[in-house]
Amino acid sequence: MRIFTKIVQTLFIIVGLVLTCFLALCWVKPEILVKAHQCIETNLLESGIIGFTLILIGIIWLVYWSDHVIRTRSISLDNPHGKVRISLRAIEEFISTKIITQMKNIKSMRVKASLGSHGLETSMQMKIASGYNIPELTSQIQELIKNYLQDVVGVERVSHIEIVITSITPPEEETSIETEKQNE
Repeated sequence: MRIFTKIVQTLFIIVGLVLTCFLALCWVKPEILVKAHQCIETNLLESGIIGFTLILIGIIWLVYWSDHVIRTRSISLDNPHGKVRISLRAIEEFISTKIITQMKNIKSMRVKASLGSHGLETSMQMKIASGYNIPELTSQIQELIKNYLQDVVGVERVSHIEIVITSITPPEEETSIETEKQNE
């Protein structure tokens, strides 16, 4: 993949430089454009094949690049019987379901996992109930997630676990008492 990408990038850089030089020459001497048009008309088949080939190579490269992006959205683990890939989406869903089911004071959460140079990075946005020590709660959540990722999922390097509290809602008991008082 890397060699193919380097070849395609080099090819398109060369074609881009040639076209830039050609356009600069056409700007300086407009009669070159007329000669180029005549050359393309006389060699229409060859010009079409070259253009089609460049477009086809670009499309193939785009497909390979998008496939590479999708594949890097997973973590590869080596087992004795072969490779195992765990998608980052599966890790995100695992984290959110485990944390929400284990900690009742979290109302909702969104998890985003990504691979960084130092390992797996996770970012979470969550709504929590009031009445809890937020630094202590977030520290527990971070430690729990790190342990889950290392012990259950098998991720060796967890580099960063970021938590953003987007909302602090009153506990359900307080809201039900307040609504009863307002109704009286």
